Amino acid sequence: MKKLLLVLMLAAGFVASALAQDAAKTPVWDHGDNVSDITYRNVVIYRVYNQQDAYIVQYAKEGTAIGTVAIPKKWALQGKDQSRKLFFREKDKGLPSYMSVFYKNGEFYKAILTLSYSRNDPIWAVAPNGMQVNADIDTLDIEY
Repeated sequence: MKKLLLVLMLAAGFVASALAQDAAKTPVWDHGDNVSDITYRNVVIYRVYNQQDAYIVQYAKEGTAIGTVAIPKKWALQGKDQSRKLFFREKDKGLPSYMSVFYKNGEFYKAILTLSYSRNDPIWAVAPNGMQVNADIDTLDIEY
């Protein structure tokens, strides 16, 4: 009886390991029909400088570094020949301000700034006089 129980337990172990190997071939998230070509990254925003032609965003990079990126204001407008690339969203209380950068097939698609709409919020600042930025860009080059 003990030998039979031991053989059954070994057989169950072999069957379980064989099934686990088959499941490892396909990732859990890949069911064939729900794979998206859009991905995104979130970064915490420290400050947004309002400049004449662009928003200059200071954000948290990996580690303790701070990155700076310029986002043209014209991206918030929808033109006839191109879609809108910049969106704003009011943040919930208790959450930090953050920026979501979306990519479609590995190329920049759009950015969403989630922050307080009130210009009295400390996140907003006026760009220093003489600060030069290139507002004629078509894509967002951001380092994480």
